[in-house]
Formats: sequence, C-alpha cells, structure tokens
Amino acid sequence: MSTPEQPNTPQPHPGDVFVNRVETYTREEPVKALSAAFGVGILITLLPIGALVSAIGRLVLLLARPLLIILGLVKIADTWAARSASVEEPPADETDQPPI
Repeated sequence: MSTPEQPNTPQPHPGDVFVNRVETYTREEPVKALSAAFGVGILITLLPIGALVSAIGRLVLLLARPLLIILGLVKIADTWAARSASVEEPPADETDQPPI
C-alpha cells in the first residue's frame, strides 16, 4: 500500500510565523503584550546601542587596511605562481610534432 503524496505547499517564512504569533498573543493578552513591549523599550533605552555600533565600526575600519594588504599579497602570489607555471611548461603543440 502506497502513501498518498503530499501536495507541494510552500513553507511560511520564519519572520511571518513570528509576526503571526505576536499578533495572536497581543489579541489574547493585550495587557501582558503592552507590558512586554514597555519592558523591551526600557531595556533598549538603557543599553549603549550607539556605543556598540560605533565600536564595531571602528574595529572594521581598523582591520580593513591590513586585510586588504594581505589579500593583495595573496593575489600577487597566485598570479606569480600561475605565470611561472606557464613559463616552465612547454606548449603541447611542440611536444606532439615528430623531429625533422
């Protein structure tokens, strides 16, 4: 006995599922939802979000120059290796010809 095939239904996006859960919870428990939103708002206000974003931005800019230099050196080494390999190997046409 074979099992019936399931129709190919698209999976909902996780963000949509979360939004639907929040909407349902807000309709069922409006006071708790308002209290939670107020608490999250205060928590965000107390956290130094601006300082964290600024510190991450400074770190990225500080590391950008050395990273670009290293990537450039790696690219130069790859190009050098490819050119030296092509110079060392004779072309395939010359080896296939019989001597005159």
